[in-house]
Amino acid sequence: MNAAFDQIAGFSSSAPLSRSSLVRDTSQGLIAGALKRLGRSIRERGYGTQLYNHRLKGRHPVQIIGSPDDPAPGNATLGSAIFGGDMLHCGEQVRISPNFWQDIHKASSEFQRYAHSFHWLQDLAQTNDQKKARDAAETILAWWIPVGEFWQPDIWAAETLARRLINWLAHAPLILSSSDLVYRSATLLAMARQTRHLMRSHGDAADGLPQIYTATALTLAGLLLPGGEGWYARGVKTLEKNIKGFILPDGGPNSRNAADAIRTMQLLILVRSAMIDTNGDLPPWVQITLDRIAPFVRTMRHGDGAFAQIGGVSAEGSHGTDAILAASEARGKAIENAAHVGIQRLQMRTSCMIMDCGPPPKPSLSEKAHASTGAFEFSSGQDRIFVNMGPASAKGPVAQLATLSRATAAHNTLIISDRNSSRILENGRIGKGVRETLTLRESIEDGGRIKVMHDGYLKRFGVKHERTLTLTKDGKKLSGSDRLFGPKHKKLKGQTVLLRFHLHPHVQAHVAPDGRISLETRSGKIWIFQALGSDINLEDSLYLPQPDSPTPTQQITVKMPVKTNETPQCDWVLSEMDT
Repeated sequence: MNAAFDQIAGFSSSAPLSRSSLVRDTSQGLIAGALKRLGRSIRERGYGTQLYNHRLKGRHPVQIIGSPDDPAPGNATLGSAIFGGDMLHCGEQVRISPNFWQDIHKASSEFQRYAHSFHWLQDLAQTNDQKKARDAAETILAWWIPVGEFWQPDIWAAETLARRLINWLAHAPLILSSSDLVYRSATLLAMARQTRHLMRSHGDAADGLPQIYTATALTLAGLLLPGGEGWYARGVKTLEKNIKGFILPDGGPNSRNAADAIRTMQLLILVRSAMIDTNGDLPPWVQITLDRIAPFVRTMRHGDGAFAQIGGVSAEGSHGTDAILAASEARGKAIENAAHVGIQRLQMRTSCMIMDCGPPPKPSLSEKAHASTGAFEFSSGQDRIFVNMGPASAKGPVAQLATLSRATAAHNTLIISDRNSSRILENGRIGKGVRETLTLRESIEDGGRIKVMHDGYLKRFGVKHERTLTLTKDGKKLSGSDRLFGPKHKKLKGQTVLLRFHLHPHVQAHVAPDGRISLETRSGKIWIFQALGSDINLEDSLYLPQPDSPTPTQQITVKMPVKTNETPQCDWVLSEMDT
């Protein structure tokens, strides 16, 4: 490893350095995955039988012991739409009627999972008329019970079932306030039956956040349903194990997606609240984990509260982020060096640079990941200047954006011949490309410097990409240097090498007569971008503040000169004009 770092030149030998190296886990787990699918297939043959239905019988709860407050607020507008007779999700709309649960088979699988998870209870909980909300929730749930009370492969899939149980328990006042004893009894019985099934099927959930959901559901059901001691014991043990495997020492998730970290916080807060309400012993690891995740979440945010669009999280983060952070009671500040998850942050006065210095997550966790190694975002105060495009929804106005927004070209980094630094496979996962990253971090007299090297283009083009970013103490100058080096850099002959800098829509860009780019922010500040010895252009781009809302913007493109006998390098600088 030291030999590799020796190739990264330009760092002071006297200044204290922070070094980190990350190697991607590329294990596909094919055998384990095949065995898991085979086992699930065999078990599912039995789940649909009358005998299995008999095995789900047991103690019939007559009440729930408590209902924890959900720290994530819903969307009152979506809740009001339910009052109006429509359920909305990601651009889809289904009319609510007594045949609702039959009609949604015509909707997308994503909408069906959303509806059957009862996530929309969050939205009803935010409406002003709670009596009307209770009536709507109880009516829709009463329609669901005849459809979903017996096992079905989609409706009772481990993650969907777990989310449904969590929402039922967290929003029990909406669904269990009825004086109709038959309805109440049927709902409580459905909770118990599904929990018994989850005891057998929770291991079927996919890696990562889905396993956190299933373990959380078992834990909450065990705490809040009478006689659930066995469910609780299994749930809390599994939850602790899954958390330790998913949340890294710096608080970031193995998926490298900050939205997953926020959802994990939400689930842990629910568990903590249920434990306190039921006078249970609160394991120390619950609050310790919250205290570890919160600083990472803050690391990913700019001065205006928006998230750096790295790892698959959108600028809005996750709905209710501020409320979840407040409810966590975790006070830690943003960390500068999240080396385990591969995120670096430079904060100088009001200017902030957030950089992706890690390889993609392992394949099983990469379906929402982006090919963005080496990309960064930059903001000054409330002004975001350089932003990555952000994740797009397949149900948005431009369906192909769901894949294009994950491409390397949708990020502020170097691209060779429009090829992704890591391949995006047809199944949505990230394939071969970046395997290892090496990062150096240094405090210098006039600011801070980060240098990262990755091998995403090594096999295809014979070179590694090295990027150095330096931010001055006053936050008014961000300088960068991008270099391609390697034993076979001659393979670059005839290839186009571009640097892309996507601009926030609030930034007005103009090309000056001398070739420099002037950038005027919403606050009225003027920044100047220039690159030495390279062609600079302004091109159209898109920005996605939300996954289904593409907004026109611009991008700066810099063409790096490639010469046969020279190491390709481009030096550039962004500096604020004095006013």
